[in-house]
Amino acid sequence: MAWSRESRHARGYGAAWVKLRARILRRDSHLCQPCLAKGRPTPATEVHHIKSKADGGTDDAANLTAICRECHDEATRAQKGERPRVRFDAGGRGGW
Repeated sequence: MAWSRESRHARGYGAAWVKLRARILRRDSHLCQPCLAKGRPTPATEVHHIKSKADGGTDDAANLTAICRECHDEATRAQKGERPRVRFDAGGRGGW
């Protein structure tokens, strides 16, 4: 989401979201689900709307997933139709 002058509460991320976010992180064992699907267990730091709220997605648990910052940035870029950034591993190899 782009930066906004509106408070998180005004954007729909108040106390109920804080509780829901904690529940989703627990449900997904605090692991990034996209990374885990690729065999890379990575700590999740965020909760992502699979279908964005701007596109009609909801805060239903089935539409939410635990995700790391890098995957969240990539998913947000993809939802906006932007090109993905090339990621490099420790050996300098791209595409992982």
